[in-house]
Amino acid sequence: MGDFSGKVALVTGAASGIGRALCGALCERGATVYATDVREDELRVLEEEAAGHGEIRRAKLDVTRESDFRRVLDQVIDEHARLDLVINNAGIGLVGDFRQIDIEDLRRIIDVNLWGVVYGTKLAYDIMAARGNGHIVNIASSAGVMPVPMQTAYAMSKHAVVGLSRSLRIEAAVHGVKVSAVLPGLVDSRFFESAKAVGDYDYEEEMDSLPIRSISPRHAAELILDGVRANRELIVFPTSNRVILWLFRNFPRLMTPLLAKTTTRSLRA
Repeated sequence: MGDFSGKVALVTGAASGIGRALCGALCERGATVYATDVREDELRVLEEEAAGHGEIRRAKLDVTRESDFRRVLDQVIDEHARLDLVINNAGIGLVGDFRQIDIEDLRRIIDVNLWGVVYGTKLAYDIMAARGNGHIVNIASSAGVMPVPMQTAYAMSKHAVVGLSRSLRIEAAVHGVKVSAVLPGLVDSRFFESAKAVGDYDYEEEMDSLPIRSISPRHAAELILDGVRANRELIVFPTSNRVILWLFRNFPRLMTPLLAKTTTRSLRA
């Protein structure tokens, strides 16, 4: 997909952060964007901000409900008879000592981070494969391809998203559909503040102590759309994140103990 002008896109988790920035960037590039989230007030503001600059249509969507996806996708097809791009961006964080995490919290993160992507991928894929084109983009994380202690539940969910995306990409190519997974590094999207931390684990302090600068959601959105245009299998950014993942892939025996030493201090205190 070299150009987004005239394309029809759907973005989940659009009320804030990367999702919100993606809606704005797509809108500016001429796409009709269905911005979806459970937070309708924020979507209304996003829709109003786009007036005169493009077309953003808000739709309430709880990614844990298959029926919500079906309703919104039916609306898209009824109104445009096409679906060119779906970005499954909605996600939540759950961090801290795995011993202190409740089963219900584990169910919640799987429902949002995994089933939310499964529903969006499967239902969009059925539509796109029947038409012979389209692009599905699943926002994962660097935690989807490397171990991240104290974020075990989150890493579990994102590993599954990467596995889904990479495997389906090969199948989907037969039907003219593209699939990409996004592996962001640090993005100033307030994700750290909204993540649920169990026990006395201070996630924000942990992230603030990292010697790596975060990038803005808008910058992240631009890099994601560049990756979509290039049809990359894995869209990895920023440069610091690419370096970290390269080191883990090539020197796991060096990097894993280093990561354990810096992230599990609270367990040994």
